[in-house]
Amino acid sequence: MSNLTVQDLPAVTTTPCTPGCRCSANEDELFAGSERAYDIVFKGTIDFFAVKAATDLGLFEAMGDGVHELNALAEATGTVPMRLEKFLITLKEIGIARLVEGKWALTPFAVQFFTDPEHHRNLTMVPFVDYISSLVQTFYVNLADVVRGKMDFTSLVPYPPRNREDNVFYETIHRSNVHFPIRLLREHAKMEGITRLLDVGGGIGDISSALCEAFPELNVTLINLDSAVELVSENVASRGLAERITPLALDMYKQPYPQTQAVMFARILYPMNEQFSTMMLKKAFDAIEPGGRIFILDMVISDQNKPNYDYLTHYICSIGMGFSVLDFKDHELYTKILEGIGFTDVTMHAAYDHVLYQAVKP
Repeated sequence: MSNLTVQDLPAVTTTPCTPGCRCSANEDELFAGSERAYDIVFKGTIDFFAVKAATDLGLFEAMGDGVHELNALAEATGTVPMRLEKFLITLKEIGIARLVEGKWALTPFAVQFFTDPEHHRNLTMVPFVDYISSLVQTFYVNLADVVRGKMDFTSLVPYPPRNREDNVFYETIHRSNVHFPIRLLREHAKMEGITRLLDVGGGIGDISSALCEAFPELNVTLINLDSAVELVSENVASRGLAERITPLALDMYKQPYPQTQAVMFARILYPMNEQFSTMMLKKAFDAIEPGGRIFILDMVISDQNKPNYDYLTHYICSIGMGFSVLDFKDHELYTKILEGIGFTDVTMHAAYDHVLYQAVKP
């Protein structure tokens, strides 16, 4: 989408398209609007389905970070060379592929986000492509019937997850875009002097692992579902942190939290309404020792000038649910909530489309 803004003295059309034209008379506004409309109808369609097709063809794996002849790529992907060439030209137009002396390669952008997810595990789109593709085919195309009440949302994988396989699915998705949230924590979280942290709903442990690597005195108890504990143990052990990160099976909504110096909610509270968020933060307050701290790391979902499409892919599913706590809570409510519970010294840092709130228990 263009960054074009309406000028102080906008151009005004003097040539309506038809005698009954109802187009905006503000030409600058009309042009900016047309670009946004094109993005909605054309850009999103081509971007996603081209990437999906490349994934289905195994093209990202075949190309990797090398340079390839067209015929070799066609043989590797089981495609017709002439058709593959047109598809590669399409990928070139949208910044996925590039020509290098007559041969084909992926752009650095595509290598980062669409290849080798294990080595880009905290910043990759690979797990999301299949996930969104499945949602498109099973839910999004039927959204009108969902709104009519003729169809409900059914999760592709049971939630809450019941077994190891279910947890692998969700934890792989959750860990795949935490690079910048981790950076925000490393840059601004006041962890000095904290040796015991409770990570509520801490996923597979990648965020806690990054904090332990940045703060050598830190030890973490990580709350997750019983079916996820084994995965957490394996993950932190692979990073040499088994002695410092301990998974704990606990219902974070119903059970009290163990006493600790600090509590962290990392990308847990952002979709919850004010009432639910207050309940969770009160549980944290009760668990934190005097002088201890709370950390709230959230995606920003309430910026009217920048919709959070990551969150919207989930929120739109709630249309087909009988009950959901998903909301568009303004993160600025945290100051009021935290101070109302009894926390002091509330601070906020915003960066990378996330916010980090911190406060002290007196």
